Amino acid sequence: MKCLPLLASAVLLFAGCSSVQIQKGSKTDLTRRQRVYVEQRTNDSASLDARIVNELKTLGYDASAGPLTMMPDDTELVVTYDARWEWDFRHYLIDLGVTVRPANSFDVLARARYFHPGVTRKPPEEMIHELLAPLFRRK
Repeated sequence: MKCLPLLASAVLLFAGCSSVQIQKGSKTDLTRRQRVYVEQRTNDSASLDARIVNELKTLGYDASAGPLTMMPDDTELVVTYDARWEWDFRHYLIDLGVTVRPANSFDVLARARYFHPGVTRKPPEEMIHELLAPLFRRK
């Protein structure tokens, strides 16, 4: 019985906890826009931009990605992202943040962040879904 608190602490430590933070204005409705462009990061060797585009397409958006200079003229929203990867005998995503803004300004409409520390790993596609679905899901 004396080992139970120690065992519970070890399970929590190794299981890790995920947290998702969503920030958007109460009047911000991203679902009224259709064309989304994901700004490709030059240091992204894991093709997160393509994975974000795939999720946006799954959610029903006309999405594409690339350098900001290649953004189509009819783009309505721009999504930027920042990722932090860790290495513990294999490479895995631990922290992913996205920012959504109108294509014609730098005003932030919404931000979301997924933080998943610990030894258990989630696939990047699952993290992307859990970030984008609350922002872009049509009712």
